[in-house]
Amino acid sequence: MTITLVGEKLAKPGVEFIYYGPAEPCKTCRLARVCVGNLEPGRRYKVVRVRNIEHSCPIHEGKVRVVEVVEPAIEMAIDPRLAIVGSKVKLKFGECDDPEKQALFFPEGLFEGDTVKILEVTGEVECGGMTFKVVRVKREP
Repeated sequence: MTITLVGEKLAKPGVEFIYYGPAEPCKTCRLARVCVGNLEPGRRYKVVRVRNIEHSCPIHEGKVRVVEVVEPAIEMAIDPRLAIVGSKVKLKFGECDDPEKQALFFPEGLFEGDTVKILEVTGEVECGGMTFKVVRVKREP
């Protein structure tokens, strides 16, 4: 569980976001350590709890709220030989040129080389004459 700050509009349990890095004003903000200092650029986060604390912020409309976030499970396509529930694998993204399937083959929030645990197999997807398994994974720190 990670503590951070998000704009009031995002401060709802279940809301997911991808952190792309700090904006210029964040670099000199007194709250930067708890706000952007706890997040890793390029990762996906899910709000699980909203605390009753708010602060003003020059970036967000209105205020920011203190929230607890986790990295959620992410759905992706992998080599079917690796699709074993409960196993941990080092990510190597599959090859797929179909633009409609890019989100499954290169999911935002994960990087090639990450270690992930396979939580469940949810289906199959075909690309380039090959069949891949669609799985839900959770990054292992």
